[in-house]
Amino acid sequence: MSAAAARWDGFLAQIEQRHAQVRAEAEAHGRAYDSEDLEGNSTSTWHAKVDDVYAAEGASAETRAAAYAKGDALKHALDDAREELEIQIFADLARRRPDAAVALAPHVLSQEAATAEWREMREAERALHRIRPPRELAPVKRWELSQIAYWRAYLTVRAGYEPAIQIHNLAMEIGSRMEQWYVSTAEYEPAWVAAGRPRARL
Repeated sequence: MSAAAARWDGFLAQIEQRHAQVRAEAEAHGRAYDSEDLEGNSTSTWHAKVDDVYAAEGASAETRAAAYAKGDALKHALDDAREELEIQIFADLARRRPDAAVALAPHVLSQEAATAEWREMREAERALHRIRPPRELAPVKRWELSQIAYWRAYLTVRAGYEPAIQIHNLAMEIGSRMEQWYVSTAEYEPAWVAAGRPRARL
């Protein structure tokens, strides 16, 4: 491993360790926390310093891209962890003090129940955006299907709190939430349009 790679890995490890410490402290105090902009540190540090060090060492474009991707992956993982902690804190509050979180409870408890689907949805979106256009249909469909899975998991739980949500007609409920994505995002993917706008069956 080169000196630049060792220093970069060490820096990322420090950010990850500090982020975990901040999350643990916030969880112990039972409130949302200031993440000290740790998630953005890897990107800003890479552009300000690290890329030049790699270049000075004669690292190839592929090596530099892989190192940057490692930092980008950590940034996204920490961002997800922060958001999940916020959901967990409010969900715990809703369970402990339903009188203090009546309006919040249906949403956060439904979000918490759909955490696995939410993670896949976020990753599917990021995976698509990592591909330079024009993109193939498969990653577009992955993002579509992951959103549908998320809304199905989320709405199944939320229907237990809100009778207005028609659990017997989840397809309609999911479709109404997906419509904006079809119109504002999928419609601008050439592969999607060329394939005849293949919306998944709900």
